[in-house]
Amino acid sequence: MPSAVPTDLLTYRHFSVDVSRGAVLRDGEAYTLRPQSFRVLHYLLSHPDRLVSKQELFEQIWGEAVVTDDSLAQCLVDIRRALGESGRGAVKTVPRRGYLFQAAEAGAAADAAETDQERPDRRAGPRWFVALLVLLAALSGWWLLDVRRGPDPAALPAAPAEPAPVIAVMPFADFTAGQDMAYLAYGLPEEILNTLTRLQGLRVISRTSSFLPRFSDQKTAREIGRELGATHLLEGSIREHDGMLRITVQLIETRTGHHSWSETLDRRQDDLLRVQSQLAAAVADRFRLTVIRPEEQAVTAEDYTRYLRAIHPFRQGELGGLSAAALTLEGVVQRNPMFLPAADALAELTFWRVYLGDLSAAEGAVRVRALAQGMRAAPSGEASAHGVLAELALRLENDLPGAAAHVARALALAPNTPRYLRIAGDLAYALYRFPTAIRFHQAVIDLDPLCSACHVAQMHAYIAAGELRLAEQAARRVMELSRGGHFTLALVKIRQGAFDAAQQILEMKIPRKAEPYRQFYEALLCHARGDEPCYRSRLQAFEAGQGEEEEAVRVAQLYAIDGASDQALAWIARARQRNQTWLLTSLPDPLFDRLREDTRWQQLLTELGRSPQQLDAITLNAKTLLSGDAT
Repeated sequence: MPSAVPTDLLTYRHFSVDVSRGAVLRDGEAYTLRPQSFRVLHYLLSHPDRLVSKQELFEQIWGEAVVTDDSLAQCLVDIRRALGESGRGAVKTVPRRGYLFQAAEAGAAADAAETDQERPDRRAGPRWFVALLVLLAALSGWWLLDVRRGPDPAALPAAPAEPAPVIAVMPFADFTAGQDMAYLAYGLPEEILNTLTRLQGLRVISRTSSFLPRFSDQKTAREIGRELGATHLLEGSIREHDGMLRITVQLIETRTGHHSWSETLDRRQDDLLRVQSQLAAAVADRFRLTVIRPEEQAVTAEDYTRYLRAIHPFRQGELGGLSAAALTLEGVVQRNPMFLPAADALAELTFWRVYLGDLSAAEGAVRVRALAQGMRAAPSGEASAHGVLAELALRLENDLPGAAAHVARALALAPNTPRYLRIAGDLAYALYRFPTAIRFHQAVIDLDPLCSACHVAQMHAYIAAGELRLAEQAARRVMELSRGGHFTLALVKIRQGAFDAAQQILEMKIPRKAEPYRQFYEALLCHARGDEPCYRSRLQAFEAGQGEEEEAVRVAQLYAIDGASDQALAWIARARQRNQTWLLTSLPDPLFDRLREDTRWQQLLTELGRSPQQLDAITLNAKTLLSGDAT
């Protein structure tokens, strides 16, 4: 076996290690490791058959630098990939304790070839000592040999799966002369991102987080990686070169800032269709995942450009031109029915148009169903079809069993897709399964850490579950990421009994569009304090401001907390007539808790398909859906 200090070339049964090159040699190829990964491997090789704790590795490899368990885990991923299937068992994970290089498992080839004749130092070993050990073992019931042998590997807990690499795709830089290709600089990386999400073994940060303007040139790769929880960044640029578009892409390790791979492609503008799948395939190959075969895009070059131009304003948060964008996408889909991205984007715009009142729910449902039917005819379109049908069933049609069936299928086909996970979380909330909702929303946040709306959904699930400390953390995170969250934080403080803190929050300056809701939260605070005159005045003022009944649900909640069931149910009836979707979303809110024993409330739930018996019959298995094993 190797000595305590390995030489430059260490030879084992299935692999060799070249210390001078920092590489593993096997099957006639050299696999160069990142410096930190090789240092971890080298340290383990230098201490064979000894359990090396995580803390020891942190101290020996990183010294005073602050690193997380993920950094070490990623090194082990690198090491095992380099060792290959036949050699990776030599490095063993001992759960919650550390790592062990098993010299016997590695089997040094040089040792196997040596004989006693060639190793006089070992041939003259103290055989009397071995005999003594055998005698002691016999006298003591073989306990000594059991101790030396160690615990039965079969009895040890299975080593946890190594974390998958996490990649954040960033908007490309537009270096063209006119700098008028923002639609391409944002659209192309988004299409690459969408393609990468189909890869098993790779987690992809959602564009909602990675495309935020805050990630400008002033941020380093390490800073961006820390904020997004990403191990790698995919960055790129677009330039004009000899009448062509030059697209340069590089993959960067966030921990070191090292550019581990780059690619430059020169393409005519009418030849951009294959770029996204080619680059995604190259990234897959870089991580040694199943390489994506470039798919023929069922769309013309002109319509591909129209598609990118149509979605760009919407992706930038501009909702004023949804009708025009939808009209453009409808034309693209009609001419290119197999082009999934356009159909998927058109479905998303359709939901937004319903929410904003531009389309009726019935008309929106007809359009979405037609789009889903077309998606199913396209290769790889089944997941998209189930995804839009799940959202349709949940948001517009109040079909919770249908939503559960469709979202389960969508996640089985496309695990780790934030949009589908968000639907599953909202569905779990509607089913009053708040811990399950928390799990789904956390899975979304893991992939979309800077999405304020995602933290809002998580926050409401925490409130409903009674996890007020976690709800407060989520509310403060929302305030960090957006200009909102103040009122919900005040609500959490009210429920915690911290009335003075809630009052201070309600007195803070807030965005103008949130001002009308101040009286609602002030009424909640007054009621919690037992200040009846204050509660009544705030309630009446808020109720009077709802001439068009935009906030009928909130008025109902203010009556509900006081036990005024007749008034609360009357406002609920108005809400049901005007905007049943908002009512359905609000039913699990704890502000309605005093109504739940009223037989009229129970009858309402039955009519809406939301009685406890109806909800209990719906299957939504978070463990299965989050593991990607749903069928």
